Amino acid sequence: DRLESHDSPTGGWTHIASFGEANGIDPGDPDVAATLGLTDGEREVLAACGIERIRSNGGDDASCTNLYATLRPMVLGVGPDFIRRGGFRFVEHAPLHAGVINPWTLLEQPEASADGPIPAILDQATAQWALKLGGVGTQFIMPTDHGAPPVPLRIVGLLEPGILQGAVIVSEENFIRLVPRQSGYGMALVDASAVSVRSQTAVPRAIAAAWADVGVSVESSVDRLQRLYAVQNTFLSGFQMLGSLGLLLGTMGVAAVQMQGVFERLGALAVLRSIGFTIGRVRRLIMLETLLLVGAGLVLGAVMGVVSLLPLFAVGRAIVPWNWLIISALLTLAAAAGAGVIAARGSTIPIRPRGE
Repeated sequence: DRLESHDSPTGGWTHIASFGEANGIDPGDPDVAATLGLTDGEREVLAACGIERIRSNGGDDASCTNLYATLRPMVLGVGPDFIRRGGFRFVEHAPLHAGVINPWTLLEQPEASADGPIPAILDQATAQWALKLGGVGTQFIMPTDHGAPPVPLRIVGLLEPGILQGAVIVSEENFIRLVPRQSGYGMALVDASAVSVRSQTAVPRAIAAAWADVGVSVESSVDRLQRLYAVQNTFLSGFQMLGSLGLLLGTMGVAAVQMQGVFERLGALAVLRSIGFTIGRVRRLIMLETLLLVGAGLVLGAVMGVVSLLPLFAVGRAIVPWNWLIISALLTLAAAAGAGVIAARGSTIPIRPRGE
């Protein structure tokens, strides 16, 4: 249900149609739909759908599914209806005028001059990681086609990761300024939430039939989200494994340091033995010393992690993998205990007088 709301990662759109060839077909227009050779059932399904056509320059996808650096990112031009509808969730955006609550209207704000920067909205991951641009207010240059001078853009909003990840979004009017020779629409978003449950399976077929002559590819918004999140989860899992390996290697380093410390303190440990400390008690002291050292490191790392996540906790967006953290901490303490045992055994090496 959450994915059907307008402020979800899908923006309330259920399907994405990508065209192999830019076109001006609008199946939402009854007169146009009558000329597409659709069946009565397909026309009824499309009539119940909300369809928003979007211009596209055919640039490179800058989402997490693209492992290469993007030099010419995809630019999407959204029309007034899309802007009025709103949707998706903003992480950050530029200040709005009094009485305005829709951040998408920032795309229509006039530039200070004819050559001023074009307002643009991106998802946060694309802006900060894929394109390495920065936050709201950052200006960047977008390369153009046919040797035209580059056009400056300014980020006015950052979205949470969603189905529009990997694209630079501008108003349709500014898109024409950016790509003056690109005509037609390159993709469409479809909202089939009003279609009856019985007819939901017919939605992709109806979309494919409406744009059959332009090489349409239809994808469910949920499927696209799952594909994007699968890539992100793969990266996160890799980083978690590397982090766990780093913890264990660090613990082995602690074992080496403890062994060296024990060998350097054999004389002091012998004094403890001479005043009545048993071997078991000396070993327990060395193990406790090792566990306290590793435990202090874990606590300090946890505190620093919480501090770095405070902005996300403040907006309720922090997702903490408690199971992995607890398991990693226990494994690290177990490895530290093993290191303490090894170091403690070294404390019982007898001290031989020199010359023997």
